Amino acid sequence: MTFTSKLCTFLQVATATVLLAASGYAGTLDVGGIKFEDSLTIYNNTLLLNGAGIVSNGKTPQYSAQIYAKQKFTTLEALSTTPGPKRLVLTAIREVDTGQILKMLSRSVDATANKGDMAKLIPGMMNIGNVFKANRVLKPGEVMTLDWIPVTGLVIYIGGKMQGDPMREPELFRAAMGVWMGETPADAKLKDALLGHI
Repeated sequence: MTFTSKLCTFLQVATATVLLAASGYAGTLDVGGIKFEDSLTIYNNTLLLNGAGIVSNGKTPQYSAQIYAKQKFTTLEALSTTPGPKRLVLTAIREVDTGQILKMLSRSVDATANKGDMAKLIPGMMNIGNVFKANRVLKPGEVMTLDWIPVTGLVIYIGGKMQGDPMREPELFRAAMGVWMGETPADAKLKDALLGHI
């Protein structure tokens, strides 16, 4: 199956995928070549799929996103306070300019961080900036994960390889998640899907 035909299949069943994922469908769904698993085990913890969806540019899908945590949540605040590790998975459908994600992250930090926290977040933001400069695009099929590990912090993987250094500030993780689940998300429909509102 060509990438174009996979993409068409993906678009046809994307909504069904989100609904099934949010309702706790058991097993692994393979939709247009992208897998949505209802649970995964990382760092000796089993995490549950809270929701999944698509970020689009107009009618053109750009990448998929799914979020996992130890228990279900319906708000960004609840995600932030959920104990244990968390994982956001982004899978490129088309070539994705990571610079746009970095811009949204910077805005999210400005919007969510207290003024007193900004100084301690600067090293982490510089680290993220360096990661994205080294990975200016995500190629179709390439996967980026953003993990929160309580004893380590925010860790970014691209293509299964750790990028940069862990960032210990929970405020930075919350701001990163705010890009997709905050007050001004990258895609409002995706926010609803990730938070299990669909």
